[in-house]
Amino acid sequence: MADEKEPSFKVSDRRQFNPDGTPRESMGDDQESADAARSASESDAARVISFPGDKAKERGAAAKPAPGQPAAASTDKQGRPDRAGKLPEASLEGLVNMLAVEAVMHLGLIENPMGGRNVDLEAARHIIDMLGVVQNKTQGNLTDDEAELLESVLADLRMQFVAISRGR
Repeated sequence: MADEKEPSFKVSDRRQFNPDGTPRESMGDDQESADAARSASESDAARVISFPGDKAKERGAAAKPAPGQPAAASTDKQGRPDRAGKLPEASLEGLVNMLAVEAVMHLGLIENPMGGRNVDLEAARHIIDMLGVVQNKTQGNLTDDEAELLESVLADLRMQFVAISRGR
């Protein structure tokens, strides 16, 4: 046992709380770890993202290019391309379309992005029922076009569901 060498690394307990839940006293010799933690939290703050719609609202109408001029490529703080201009505006039509595509996928009418065509009637029924809830909860608050879209999508999905569940 006299041949044991001193380890070449140091183990430091950096937990902020004691086992009983009380805050630990800061260690005076751990200034380097405190600086490292502070810089890590600052870099975490720089990585915070926001919804694309928030950036578009902040830019406002001033950021729109004049007619006939190409839009300048914008980047975020990290130099990545800003995707705010590529995403469609949130709307009822977008929600209905998204749910309808998922229902059609579960009915096996289009290919699943993960590969293959799988029929999952329970999942399709659930999504169709969710669209029905949207229709019931928004009744009287939709424009004529929105109400017509929702009604036609639901009617088509319900007919497809019945046809597929009966074996066509």
